[in-house]
Amino acid sequence: MTNVGGIEAVSESQKKRLEKVLVISQSSASHLYPILLGYNFRIVEKDPDFIICYGGDGTVLFSERTFPQIPKLIVKKSNVSRKCDYPFQNIGGILHKVRAGEYQIKEEMKLETEFIDEKLVGLNEIQLHNKQPIYAIRFSLSVNQKEFSGLIGDGAIFATPFGSTGYYQSTGGKDFQKGIGVSFNNLHNLHLASFVVPEDSVISVKIDRGPALVLADNNERFFELKNHDVFTVKKSTSIANLIYVST
Repeated sequence: MTNVGGIEAVSESQKKRLEKVLVISQSSASHLYPILLGYNFRIVEKDPDFIICYGGDGTVLFSERTFPQIPKLIVKKSNVSRKCDYPFQNIGGILHKVRAGEYQIKEEMKLETEFIDEKLVGLNEIQLHNKQPIYAIRFSLSVNQKEFSGLIGDGAIFATPFGSTGYYQSTGGKDFQKGIGVSFNNLHNLHLASFVVPEDSVISVKIDRGPALVLADNNERFFELKNHDVFTVKKSTSIANLIYVST
């Protein structure tokens, strides 16, 4: 790993020539195609070398879930962006550098949750949420020999650094660069500040009174938990690879 302008990136030897591209967008992206062809990229429907995610955060999350670990270039339709997001108006210069191999791959950790024999993986966060909006859930949480019992509220957020500027932040968390963020959603009669634990931590959560849902990012699949069910959250063995270009 190397550090380029604050970006932890894989070495030059780990990079590959990016030629075949798949475009994933929430709406029509046909205006991208002539630009890509102009830089001699091959537009494909399968087995891409990299993916252009053209849209918002939902497009990025869907793309990573559908094509995990394939390098992704994030092109935003809005002005809300992270360090590895790029506005459309810069697309020409960015594609020129990608085609010339003048790019870095930033590795982003993901989280996974397991319940019985099923697993969900999230790039932004794993979320515990009450199933019925009018009823709070009761739950307990343990991590690194710390116990939080008798919690009553709408749930909790377990975030990656990549997701720390999203839903995690709206529930009181702060942007962080390493580890797993934990925040709580509308706890009743109790204030617990968000905190960050080392990325090798395993977080265990028990439902004392449900029903509750466990979700990953914007995945339509979820777990439904009942009283006394337990699930865990930990760093996933899968990573996301994001294309970074110095501008």
